[in-house]
Amino acid sequence: MEYTELSAYDLPAGTVTSWTPRADAGRWQQDPRALSPGHEAHLRDSAPGSWIGSVLRVPGPYEPEPLRRAIHAWVSRHEVLRTTVTRDAGAGWRRVTAPAEAVAIRDLVVGDLSADQVTALLPSLLADVSPTAWPHCVLATVVPAPGTPGGPAGDDGFVLAFGADHSVMDAYSQLLWFEEIVSLYDAARRGVPDAELRTLEVGSHVDFSADDRKLAMTLAADGEPVHRWLDFLGPGTTFPRYGAVTHPAADAAEAARPQASRSAWLATVDQTDDLSARSRARGASAQSGVLAAFAHAARRVHGLDRLRFVLPMHTRYAPQHAAAVGWYVGLCPVDLDLTGTDPLLREVDGRGGPARIVDGDALTTAVDRVHTAVAAGKPLVRYSFARIAELGGITDGPHLAVSYVDTRFVPGAERWSAWDARTLRSPAYGTDELYLWFLRTHDGLNVSTRYPDTPEAHAAMDALIEELRAGFRAFGTATPVGAVA
Repeated sequence: MEYTELSAYDLPAGTVTSWTPRADAGRWQQDPRALSPGHEAHLRDSAPGSWIGSVLRVPGPYEPEPLRRAIHAWVSRHEVLRTTVTRDAGAGWRRVTAPAEAVAIRDLVVGDLSADQVTALLPSLLADVSPTAWPHCVLATVVPAPGTPGGPAGDDGFVLAFGADHSVMDAYSQLLWFEEIVSLYDAARRGVPDAELRTLEVGSHVDFSADDRKLAMTLAADGEPVHRWLDFLGPGTTFPRYGAVTHPAADAAEAARPQASRSAWLATVDQTDDLSARSRARGASAQSGVLAAFAHAARRVHGLDRLRFVLPMHTRYAPQHAAAVGWYVGLCPVDLDLTGTDPLLREVDGRGGPARIVDGDALTTAVDRVHTAVAAGKPLVRYSFARIAELGGITDGPHLAVSYVDTRFVPGAERWSAWDARTLRSPAYGTDELYLWFLRTHDGLNVSTRYPDTPEAHAAMDALIEELRAGFRAFGTATPVGAVA
Protein backbone atom coordinates (compact mmCIF):
# COMPACT_ATOMS: atom_id res chain seq x y z
CA MET A 1 0.00 0.00 0.00
CA GLU A 2 1.27 3.42 -0.98
CA TYR A 3 -0.25 6.91 -0.90
CA THR A 4 0.67 8.72 -4.10
CA GLU A 5 -0.56 10.83 -6.95
CA LEU A 6 -2.33 9.00 -9.78
CA SER A 7 0.55 9.81 -12.13
CA ALA A 8 2.62 7.24 -10.20
CA TYR A 9 0.13 4.43 -10.90
CA ASP A 10 0.67 2.08 -13.84
CA LEU A 11 -2.51 2.53 -15.86
CA PRO A 12 -3.23 0.27 -18.86
CA ALA A 13 -4.61 1.11 -22.26
CA GLY A 14 -8.30 0.34 -22.54
CA THR A 15 -11.86 1.56 -22.54
CA VAL A 16 -12.44 4.41 -20.09
CA THR A 17 -15.88 4.93 -18.57
CA SER A 18 -16.91 7.53 -16.00
CA TRP A 19 -19.49 6.67 -13.32
CA THR A 20 -21.33 9.62 -11.81
CA PRO A 21 -24.10 9.76 -9.18
CA ARG A 22 -27.13 11.76 -10.29
CA ALA A 23 -30.36 12.82 -8.55
CA ASP A 24 -33.44 14.68 -9.79
CA ALA A 25 -33.53 18.29 -8.65
CA GLY A 26 -36.97 17.81 -7.11
CA ARG A 27 -35.81 14.97 -4.86
CA TRP A 28 -33.42 17.00 -2.70
CA GLN A 29 -34.75 17.66 0.81
CA GLN A 30 -33.88 20.47 3.18
CA ASP A 31 -31.76 19.01 5.98
CA PRO A 32 -31.72 20.84 9.34
CA ARG A 33 -28.47 19.21 10.50
CA ALA A 34 -25.73 21.80 10.75
CA LEU A 35 -22.39 21.80 8.96
CA SER A 36 -19.28 21.36 11.08
CA PRO A 37 -16.96 24.38 11.39
CA GLY A 38 -14.34 22.40 9.49
CA HIS A 39 -16.77 21.86 6.61
CA GLU A 40 -17.53 25.57 6.47
CA ALA A 41 -13.82 26.39 6.51
CA HIS A 42 -13.28 23.92 3.67
CA LEU A 43 -16.01 25.62 1.64
CA ARG A 44 -14.18 28.89 2.15
CA ASP A 45 -10.57 27.82 1.67
CA SER A 46 -10.41 24.75 -0.57
CA ALA A 47 -8.34 25.02 -3.74
CA PRO A 48 -9.96 24.20 -7.10
CA GLY A 49 -8.99 20.77 -8.40
CA SER A 50 -8.18 19.39 -4.96
CA TRP A 51 -9.34 15.82 -4.33
CA ILE A 52 -8.42 12.51 -2.71
CA GLY A 53 -9.31 9.00 -3.82
CA SER A 54 -8.27 5.40 -4.37
CA VAL A 55 -7.53 3.02 -7.21
CA LEU A 56 -7.29 -0.76 -7.54
CA ARG A 57 -7.37 -3.52 -10.12
CA VAL A 58 -10.61 -5.41 -9.56
CA PRO A 59 -10.25 -9.16 -10.06
CA GLY A 60 -12.84 -10.88 -12.20
CA PRO A 61 -14.60 -9.96 -15.43
CA TYR A 62 -15.95 -6.48 -16.09
CA GLU A 63 -19.75 -6.44 -15.98
CA PRO A 64 -21.23 -2.92 -16.22
CA GLU A 65 -24.64 -3.58 -14.65
CA PRO A 66 -23.36 -5.30 -11.48
CA LEU A 67 -20.79 -2.52 -11.16
CA ARG A 68 -23.54 0.10 -11.40
CA ARG A 69 -25.48 -1.68 -8.67
CA ALA A 70 -22.35 -1.91 -6.48
CA ILE A 71 -21.61 1.81 -6.82
CA HIS A 72 -25.25 2.66 -6.11
CA ALA A 73 -25.18 0.49 -3.00
CA TRP A 74 -22.01 2.23 -1.78
CA VAL A 75 -23.54 5.69 -2.26
CA SER A 76 -26.78 4.51 -0.61
CA ARG A 77 -24.99 3.11 2.44
CA HIS A 78 -23.11 6.32 3.25
CA GLU A 79 -25.37 9.31 3.64
CA VAL A 80 -22.50 11.78 3.32
CA LEU A 81 -22.23 10.81 -0.36
CA ARG A 82 -25.86 11.89 -0.89
CA THR A 83 -25.70 15.29 0.78
CA THR A 84 -24.52 18.69 -0.36
CA VAL A 85 -24.83 22.39 0.43
CA THR A 86 -26.75 25.30 -1.01
CA ARG A 87 -26.10 29.01 -0.60
CA ASP A 88 -28.83 30.78 1.36
CA ALA A 89 -28.64 34.53 0.87
CA GLY A 90 -28.01 36.16 4.21
CA ALA A 91 -27.85 32.87 6.11
CA GLY A 92 -24.73 31.18 4.74
CA TRP A 93 -24.58 27.52 3.76
CA ARG A 94 -27.41 25.07 4.27
CA ARG A 95 -27.49 21.32 3.84
CA VAL A 96 -29.74 19.35 1.47
CA THR A 97 -29.86 15.57 1.28
CA ALA A 98 -31.22 13.11 -1.27
CA PRO A 99 -32.76 9.77 -0.27
CA ALA A 100 -31.01 6.68 -1.56
CA GLU A 101 -33.89 5.80 -3.90
CA ALA A 102 -33.55 9.20 -5.62
CA VAL A 103 -29.97 8.52 -6.70
CA ALA A 104 -29.00 6.89 -9.99
CA ILE A 105 -25.53 6.09 -11.34
CA ARG A 106 -24.86 7.36 -14.85
CA ASP A 107 -22.11 5.81 -16.94
CA LEU A 108 -20.47 7.52 -19.88
CA VAL A 109 -18.05 5.70 -22.15
CA VAL A 110 -15.23 8.10 -22.92
CA GLY A 111 -13.53 5.88 -25.47
CA ASP A 112 -10.75 3.41 -26.18
CA LEU A 113 -7.51 5.10 -25.20
CA SER A 114 -3.81 4.37 -25.15
CA ALA A 115 -2.01 4.07 -21.82
CA ASP A 116 -0.61 7.59 -22.22
CA GLN A 117 -4.08 8.94 -22.97
CA VAL A 118 -5.55 7.16 -19.94
CA THR A 119 -2.79 8.55 -17.72
CA ALA A 120 -3.49 12.06 -19.00
CA LEU A 121 -7.29 11.84 -18.81
CA LEU A 122 -8.07 9.96 -15.62
CA PRO A 123 -6.84 12.62 -13.16
CA SER A 124 -9.07 15.21 -14.80
CA LEU A 125 -12.09 12.90 -14.53
CA LEU A 126 -11.47 12.28 -10.82
CA ALA A 127 -10.74 15.95 -10.18
CA ASP A 128 -14.22 16.87 -11.40
CA VAL A 129 -15.44 17.34 -7.83
CA SER A 130 -15.80 20.40 -5.66
CA PRO A 131 -17.08 21.22 -2.16
CA THR A 132 -20.00 23.25 -3.52
CA ALA A 133 -21.40 21.10 -6.34
CA TRP A 134 -22.78 17.57 -6.00
CA PRO A 135 -21.76 14.85 -6.60
CA HIS A 136 -18.75 15.13 -4.35
CA CYS A 137 -17.45 11.77 -5.56
CA VAL A 138 -16.99 10.37 -9.08
CA LEU A 139 -15.62 7.04 -10.31
CA ALA A 140 -13.96 5.74 -13.44
CA THR A 141 -13.05 2.37 -14.92
CA VAL A 142 -10.36 1.32 -17.36
CA VAL A 143 -11.11 -2.02 -19.01
CA PRO A 144 -8.07 -3.41 -20.87
CA ALA A 145 -8.68 -4.68 -24.37
CA PRO A 146 -8.52 -8.48 -24.77
CA GLY A 147 -4.91 -9.59 -24.59
CA THR A 148 -3.72 -6.29 -23.13
CA PRO A 149 -1.55 -6.53 -20.00
CA GLY A 150 -2.87 -4.58 -17.05
CA GLY A 151 -5.51 -6.68 -15.35
CA PRO A 152 -4.71 -8.63 -12.19
CA ALA A 153 -5.11 -11.90 -14.09
CA GLY A 154 -4.34 -10.93 -17.69
CA ASP A 155 -7.62 -10.08 -19.41
CA ASP A 156 -9.61 -11.01 -16.30
CA GLY A 157 -9.79 -7.71 -14.44
CA PHE A 158 -10.12 -3.96 -14.73
CA VAL A 159 -9.04 -0.74 -13.05
CA LEU A 160 -11.52 1.07 -10.82
CA ALA A 161 -10.79 4.46 -9.24
CA PHE A 162 -12.65 7.24 -7.48
CA GLY A 163 -11.99 10.87 -6.65
CA ALA A 164 -13.77 12.71 -3.86
CA ASP A 165 -13.83 16.11 -2.26
CA HIS A 166 -12.26 16.24 1.19
CA SER A 167 -15.57 17.33 2.73
CA VAL A 168 -16.85 13.74 2.37
CA MET A 169 -13.68 11.69 2.60
CA ASP A 170 -10.73 11.04 4.89
CA ALA A 171 -7.78 8.65 4.64
CA TYR A 172 -9.51 5.85 6.54
CA SER A 173 -12.52 6.11 4.22
CA GLN A 174 -10.14 5.73 1.28
CA LEU A 175 -8.81 2.50 2.81
CA LEU A 176 -12.24 1.09 3.66
CA TRP A 177 -13.39 1.51 0.07
CA PHE A 178 -11.24 -1.28 -1.37
CA GLU A 179 -12.85 -4.19 0.46
CA GLU A 180 -16.32 -2.65 0.43
CA ILE A 181 -16.52 -1.99 -3.31
CA VAL A 182 -15.00 -5.34 -4.30
CA SER A 183 -17.38 -7.18 -1.95
CA LEU A 184 -20.36 -5.24 -3.30
CA TYR A 185 -19.33 -5.97 -6.89
CA ASP A 186 -18.91 -9.66 -6.18
CA ALA A 187 -22.31 -9.77 -4.46
CA ALA A 188 -23.99 -7.88 -7.30
CA ARG A 189 -22.53 -10.33 -9.84
CA ARG A 190 -24.00 -13.18 -7.79
CA GLY A 191 -27.43 -11.56 -8.05
CA VAL A 192 -27.81 -10.36 -4.46
CA PRO A 193 -30.87 -8.02 -4.40
CA ASP A 194 -30.32 -4.26 -4.23
CA ALA A 195 -32.02 -3.95 -0.85
CA GLU A 196 -29.54 -6.40 0.63
CA LEU A 197 -26.58 -4.71 -1.06
CA ARG A 198 -27.55 -1.35 0.44
CA THR A 199 -27.82 -2.71 3.99
CA LEU A 200 -24.99 -1.65 6.29
CA GLU A 201 -25.32 -0.75 9.94
CA VAL A 202 -23.13 2.32 9.94
CA GLY A 203 -23.35 5.82 11.36
CA SER A 204 -23.79 8.93 9.26
CA HIS A 205 -21.10 11.56 8.98
CA VAL A 206 -23.92 14.09 8.61
CA ASP A 207 -24.96 13.33 12.20
CA PHE A 208 -21.32 13.48 13.29
CA SER A 209 -20.94 16.92 11.69
CA ALA A 210 -23.95 18.27 13.56
CA ASP A 211 -22.56 16.94 16.86
CA ASP A 212 -19.13 18.33 16.03
CA ARG A 213 -20.64 21.77 15.59
CA LYS A 214 -22.49 21.56 18.91
CA LEU A 215 -19.24 20.75 20.68
CA ALA A 216 -17.34 23.46 18.81
CA MET A 217 -19.86 26.11 19.83
CA THR A 218 -19.14 25.37 23.50
CA LEU A 219 -15.59 26.70 23.04
CA ALA A 220 -14.69 30.16 24.29
CA ALA A 221 -11.91 32.50 23.24
CA ASP A 222 -10.47 32.41 26.74
CA GLY A 223 -10.89 28.65 27.13
CA GLU A 224 -8.09 26.13 27.53
CA PRO A 225 -8.23 24.58 24.01
CA VAL A 226 -7.75 28.00 22.38
CA HIS A 227 -4.97 28.94 24.81
CA ARG A 228 -3.21 25.62 24.25
CA TRP A 229 -3.14 26.14 20.49
CA LEU A 230 -1.98 29.74 20.83
CA ASP A 231 0.83 28.63 23.14
CA PHE A 232 1.89 26.02 20.58
CA LEU A 233 1.92 28.54 17.72
CA GLY A 234 3.71 31.26 19.63
CA PRO A 235 3.53 35.08 19.46
CA GLY A 236 3.11 35.25 15.68
CA THR A 237 0.32 32.63 15.69
CA THR A 238 2.11 30.90 12.82
CA PHE A 239 2.65 27.19 12.37
CA PRO A 240 6.21 25.86 12.67
CA ARG A 241 8.24 24.92 9.62
CA TYR A 242 10.79 22.22 8.87
CA GLY A 243 14.05 24.13 8.85
CA ALA A 244 14.48 26.00 5.59
CA VAL A 245 12.70 23.36 3.51
CA THR A 246 9.39 25.22 3.63
CA HIS A 247 9.21 28.96 3.10
CA PRO A 248 6.61 31.51 2.04
CA ALA A 249 6.25 31.83 -1.72
CA ALA A 250 8.14 34.81 -3.06
CA ASP A 251 5.57 35.52 -5.76
CA ALA A 252 2.56 34.12 -7.58
CA ALA A 253 4.74 31.90 -9.74
CA GLU A 254 6.26 30.19 -6.70
CA ALA A 255 2.84 29.80 -5.11
CA ALA A 256 1.60 28.06 -8.27
CA ARG A 257 4.58 25.72 -8.57
CA PRO A 258 3.56 22.04 -8.25
CA GLN A 259 5.01 20.28 -5.25
CA ALA A 260 7.20 17.21 -5.53
CA SER A 261 5.66 13.89 -4.54
CA ARG A 262 7.53 10.81 -3.38
CA SER A 263 6.81 7.37 -1.96
CA ALA A 264 9.58 5.31 -0.36
CA TRP A 265 9.74 1.99 1.48
CA LEU A 266 11.69 2.42 4.71
CA ALA A 267 11.56 -0.90 6.52
CA THR A 268 10.58 -4.53 6.24
CA VAL A 269 7.85 -6.13 8.29
CA ASP A 270 10.51 -7.62 10.55
CA GLN A 271 12.20 -4.29 11.16
CA THR A 272 8.93 -2.50 11.80
CA ASP A 273 7.75 -5.23 14.15
CA ASP A 274 11.04 -4.98 16.08
CA LEU A 275 10.65 -1.23 16.60
CA SER A 276 7.00 -1.74 17.53
CA ALA A 277 7.84 -4.41 20.12
CA ARG A 278 10.54 -2.26 21.69
CA SER A 279 8.14 0.68 21.86
CA ARG A 280 5.35 -1.38 23.42
CA ALA A 281 7.79 -2.76 25.99
CA ARG A 282 8.21 0.83 27.15
CA GLY A 283 4.48 1.41 27.45
CA ALA A 284 4.18 3.30 24.16
CA SER A 285 2.86 2.48 20.69
CA ALA A 286 4.43 1.77 17.33
CA GLN A 287 3.41 5.31 16.38
CA SER A 288 5.71 6.65 19.09
CA GLY A 289 8.54 4.46 17.83
CA VAL A 290 8.17 5.60 14.22
CA LEU A 291 7.94 9.27 15.21
CA ALA A 292 11.00 8.82 17.42
CA ALA A 293 12.91 7.37 14.46
CA PHE A 294 11.77 10.31 12.32
CA ALA A 295 12.83 12.86 14.95
CA HIS A 296 16.28 11.30 15.34
CA ALA A 297 16.76 11.18 11.57
CA ALA A 298 15.81 14.85 11.31
CA ARG A 299 18.25 15.71 14.08
CA ARG A 300 21.12 13.73 12.57
CA VAL A 301 20.85 15.08 9.01
CA HIS A 302 19.40 18.54 9.60
CA GLY A 303 20.48 19.41 13.13
CA LEU A 304 16.95 19.80 14.45
CA ASP A 305 16.80 19.06 18.17
CA ARG A 306 13.24 20.31 18.42
CA LEU A 307 10.43 19.32 16.09
CA ARG A 308 7.06 21.04 16.25
CA PHE A 309 4.45 19.64 13.90
CA VAL A 310 0.80 18.78 13.46
CA LEU A 311 -0.25 15.15 13.79
CA PRO A 312 -3.64 14.40 12.16
CA MET A 313 -5.62 11.90 14.27
CA HIS A 314 -8.97 10.23 13.75
CA THR A 315 -12.16 11.30 15.54
CA ARG A 316 -14.08 8.03 15.01
CA TYR A 317 -14.82 7.74 18.72
CA ALA A 318 -18.28 6.15 18.44
CA PRO A 319 -18.50 2.52 17.25
CA GLN A 320 -21.15 3.34 14.65
CA HIS A 321 -18.67 5.58 12.82
CA ALA A 322 -15.87 3.00 12.60
CA ALA A 323 -16.85 1.90 9.07
CA ALA A 324 -18.45 5.14 7.89
CA VAL A 325 -17.34 7.27 4.98
CA GLY A 326 -16.65 10.88 5.94
CA TRP A 327 -14.10 13.36 7.23
CA TYR A 328 -13.26 12.23 10.76
CA VAL A 329 -9.97 14.00 11.42
CA GLY A 330 -8.72 16.32 14.13
CA LEU A 331 -5.36 17.98 14.66
CA CYS A 332 -2.90 17.21 17.45
CA PRO A 333 -0.13 19.76 18.08
CA VAL A 334 3.16 17.99 18.88
CA ASP A 335 6.14 19.76 20.46
CA LEU A 336 8.96 17.23 20.56
CA ASP A 337 12.31 18.25 22.06
CA LEU A 338 15.26 15.84 21.89
CA THR A 339 17.74 18.28 23.43
CA GLY A 340 20.17 16.50 25.71
CA THR A 341 19.36 12.98 24.51
CA ASP A 342 21.88 10.55 23.07
CA PRO A 343 21.76 9.50 19.41
CA LEU A 344 19.40 6.64 18.63
CA LEU A 345 22.15 4.66 16.87
CA ARG A 346 25.68 3.91 18.09
CA GLU A 347 28.69 3.13 15.91
CA VAL A 348 30.33 -0.21 16.72
CA ASP A 349 32.98 -2.37 15.11
CA GLY A 350 31.45 -5.27 13.22
CA ARG A 351 32.85 -8.15 11.19
CA GLY A 352 32.52 -6.21 7.96
CA GLY A 353 33.64 -2.91 9.45
CA PRO A 354 31.82 -0.17 11.35
CA ALA A 355 28.13 -0.80 11.97
CA ARG A 356 25.30 1.05 13.67
CA ILE A 357 23.20 -0.53 16.39
CA VAL A 358 20.24 0.72 18.40
CA ASP A 359 21.07 2.35 21.72
CA GLY A 360 18.33 0.93 23.96
CA ASP A 361 18.52 3.75 26.50
CA ALA A 362 18.33 6.40 23.77
CA LEU A 363 15.34 4.64 22.22
CA THR A 364 13.59 4.51 25.58
CA THR A 365 14.17 8.23 26.12
CA ALA A 366 13.02 9.15 22.62
CA VAL A 367 9.90 6.99 22.74
CA ASP A 368 9.00 8.39 26.15
CA ARG A 369 9.37 11.95 24.91
CA VAL A 370 7.26 11.27 21.83
CA HIS A 371 4.60 9.53 23.89
CA THR A 372 4.49 12.48 26.33
CA ALA A 373 4.37 15.08 23.54
CA VAL A 374 1.53 13.33 21.70
CA ALA A 375 -0.39 12.71 24.92
CA ALA A 376 -0.17 16.41 25.75
CA GLY A 377 -1.77 17.44 22.47
CA LYS A 378 -4.23 14.58 22.04
CA PRO A 379 -7.05 16.09 24.17
CA LEU A 380 -7.27 18.91 21.59
CA VAL A 381 -8.06 16.56 18.69
CA ARG A 382 -11.76 16.33 19.49
CA TYR A 383 -12.23 20.10 19.25
CA SER A 384 -12.69 21.64 15.80
CA PHE A 385 -9.52 23.49 14.87
CA ALA A 386 -11.53 25.66 12.48
CA ARG A 387 -13.53 26.99 15.43
CA ILE A 388 -10.39 27.40 17.54
CA ALA A 389 -8.76 29.36 14.71
CA GLU A 390 -11.81 31.60 14.49
CA LEU A 391 -11.80 32.31 18.23
CA GLY A 392 -8.03 32.71 18.45
CA GLY A 393 -7.55 34.85 15.36
CA ILE A 394 -5.38 32.19 13.72
CA THR A 395 -5.13 32.68 9.96
CA ASP A 396 -2.10 30.50 9.22
CA GLY A 397 -2.26 26.82 8.28
CA PRO A 398 0.04 23.85 8.97
CA HIS A 399 3.44 23.90 7.25
CA LEU A 400 4.71 20.61 8.69
CA ALA A 401 2.31 17.70 9.13
CA VAL A 402 3.29 14.16 10.01
CA SER A 403 0.78 11.30 9.89
CA TYR A 404 1.00 7.69 11.04
CA VAL A 405 -1.56 5.06 10.05
CA ASP A 406 -1.47 1.34 10.77
CA THR A 407 -3.39 -0.14 7.84
CA ARG A 408 -2.92 -3.84 8.69
CA PHE A 409 -6.26 -4.30 10.40
CA VAL A 410 -8.42 -2.47 7.86
CA PRO A 411 -10.84 -4.99 6.28
CA GLY A 412 -9.32 -6.52 3.18
CA ALA A 413 -5.80 -5.21 3.82
CA GLU A 414 -4.27 -8.62 3.26
CA ARG A 415 -5.50 -8.51 -0.36
CA TRP A 416 -4.36 -4.99 -1.26
CA SER A 417 -1.07 -6.11 -2.81
CA ALA A 418 -2.87 -8.58 -5.08
CA TRP A 419 -5.29 -5.82 -6.07
CA ASP A 420 -2.51 -3.27 -6.64
CA ALA A 421 -4.52 -1.01 -4.34
CA ARG A 422 -3.33 2.52 -3.72
CA THR A 423 -4.73 5.61 -2.04
CA LEU A 424 -4.47 8.82 -4.04
CA ARG A 425 -4.10 12.53 -3.53
CA SER A 426 -4.29 15.34 -6.05
CA PRO A 427 -1.26 17.51 -6.86
CA ALA A 428 -0.53 20.29 -4.38
CA TYR A 429 1.16 23.61 -5.02
CA GLY A 430 3.46 26.09 -3.31
CA THR A 431 6.61 26.19 -1.23
CA ASP A 432 5.27 26.40 2.31
CA GLU A 433 4.17 22.81 3.14
CA LEU A 434 5.89 19.55 3.98
CA TYR A 435 3.66 16.53 4.60
CA LEU A 436 4.82 13.06 5.57
CA TRP A 437 2.50 10.05 5.79
CA PHE A 438 3.96 6.97 7.47
CA LEU A 439 1.97 3.84 6.55
CA ARG A 440 2.47 0.56 8.38
CA THR A 441 1.29 -2.20 6.05
CA HIS A 442 1.50 -5.96 5.54
CA ASP A 443 4.57 -5.24 3.38
CA GLY A 444 6.46 -3.09 5.88
CA LEU A 445 6.73 0.66 6.53
CA ASN A 446 6.23 3.19 3.75
CA VAL A 447 6.50 6.95 3.82
CA SER A 448 4.76 9.21 1.34
CA THR A 449 5.82 12.82 1.14
CA ARG A 450 4.99 16.00 -0.67
CA TYR A 451 7.27 18.99 -0.42
CA PRO A 452 8.40 22.09 -2.35
CA ASP A 453 9.92 21.31 -5.71
CA THR A 454 13.19 23.09 -4.98
CA PRO A 455 16.79 21.79 -5.03
CA GLU A 456 17.05 22.44 -1.29
CA ALA A 457 13.90 20.47 -0.49
CA HIS A 458 14.87 17.56 -2.74
CA ALA A 459 18.28 17.34 -1.07
CA ALA A 460 16.70 17.52 2.38
CA MET A 461 14.20 14.75 1.62
CA ASP A 462 16.87 12.55 0.02
CA ALA A 463 18.98 12.86 3.15
CA LEU A 464 16.05 12.33 5.52
CA ILE A 465 14.77 9.20 3.76
CA GLU A 466 18.23 7.66 3.50
CA GLU A 467 18.82 8.30 7.21
CA LEU A 468 15.46 6.74 8.06
CA ARG A 469 16.35 3.65 6.02
CA ALA A 470 19.76 3.45 7.70
CA GLY A 471 18.08 3.71 11.08
CA PHE A 472 15.62 0.93 10.37
CA ARG A 473 18.42 -1.34 9.15
CA ALA A 474 19.52 -1.48 12.78
CA PHE A 475 16.20 -3.12 13.69
CA GLY A 476 15.13 -6.66 12.89
CA THR A 477 17.04 -9.12 10.76
CA ALA A 478 15.34 -9.25 7.36
CA THR A 479 16.64 -7.86 4.10
CA PRO A 480 14.63 -4.82 2.91
CA VAL A 481 12.18 -5.24 0.05
CA GLY A 482 13.40 -4.17 -3.36
CA ALA A 483 12.15 -0.61 -3.06
CA VAL A 484 14.06 -0.17 0.20
CA ALA A 485 17.44 -1.43 -0.94
